Amino acid sequence: MQLADATFERDGFALVPQLLDGAACNQLLALIPKILKAAERWQSAGVPLWFLQDDLPELTALLQQPTLTTRLQACCGLDDTALHLLAVTLYNKRPGDPGTAWHQDARYIPADQLAALTLWLPLQAIDSSNGPIQFVPGSQNHCLMSQPQPARTTPTGLPQANPSVAAPMAFGDGTVHTPWTLHGSRSNRSAATRRALIVNYLSAPLRLNRQPKLHGQCHPEVVNQLREINHQTLSQRLQRPEIQPSPSEWRYGQL
Repeated sequence: MQLADATFERDGFALVPQLLDGAACNQLLALIPKILKAAERWQSAGVPLWFLQDDLPELTALLQQPTLTTRLQACCGLDDTALHLLAVTLYNKRPGDPGTAWHQDARYIPADQLAALTLWLPLQAIDSSNGPIQFVPGSQNHCLMSQPQPARTTPTGLPQANPSVAAPMAFGDGTVHTPWTLHGSRSNRSAATRRALIVNYLSAPLRLNRQPKLHGQCHPEVVNQLREINHQTLSQRLQRPEIQPSPSEWRYGQL
């Protein structure tokens, strides 16, 4: 499947061409040095989920501007649903770095219901050589029990798996996918570092489970390790009084 043919409702992902207009592209370009500096602090914290918006109010404003969120809402069939910015993480893929393993984001978040979407926003043009993201169409309707799986192979364990590679993409384009869409990325065979922002939005309150661990042989230890880290990170995050709606509504589903 060609990326441009994908639809969010059917395939679980979609391309949003020219998500950023010319002015927004210039703003993002100007912010890249600040993003890289802020990312150093988050990387040293050793957590997989970052909140770069805390360091960069300009980035927060850019990712919450109505022209952008309206495009995302329309693409995802959420026209009457507000999107709340949750997390912004920078992914660096240096020359020669391998691809990111096949995975479903929701498997690593300890919440039974996760009303969310993820925007993949590259900080440069993307082609087939510099580590494009890739998706398995329709995978949001299934749970891949054995994950993560190596990015260099076609994932196994789903009724069908014909990956769609998100390339080419221009700077200013983005992709959006559901929490259950199986995705990963290819290796970076170019001579430059590939950078992309992973932007997580919520379309409903986040209700964390009290117990993050999954039991049973089909859940690898790496899954539970990341669930526990994310549980701790998000629990601390949602206790902050400035997070809206109130932490009591978001955490553990208590009203």
